[in-house]
Amino acid sequence: MEKVITSTAKQRESENENQVHERPDGHIPDFQQIENSAGFRDLMRRKKRFLIPTTILFLGLYLLFNIVISYTNWLDATFIGDITWAWVFAFSLFAMTWILVTVYMKRAEKFDEMAKDTLKEFDYDEEETR
Repeated sequence: MEKVITSTAKQRESENENQVHERPDGHIPDFQQIENSAGFRDLMRRKKRFLIPTTILFLGLYLLFNIVISYTNWLDATFIGDITWAWVFAFSLFAMTWILVTVYMKRAEKFDEMAKDTLKEFDYDEEETR
């Protein structure tokens, strides 16, 4: 058995005592083996397939807005009353940001579940190690 010593802030301040938890030998997984597993590769493939296009879309639209507003007069046309298309585009960027954040939060839950499943295959429970 390997002994792991942990302490809480309260204990350090008042008593400076340590609490001992025992963990079976070999409980720390082989992270190289996890990295080479099919579950981990699938997780990383799905994350990249989502994050790369999303990042390109996000940065592309923000950069496009700056380029179009600086070097053209396309967005100077009236949308409604005194509101120009530049304002519509600018506010749509805020909407796009909120939508992307919401979609990412939903996807991140799935990614977290996939990561937990992969770690469980290797007898590693993240909650145990805290």
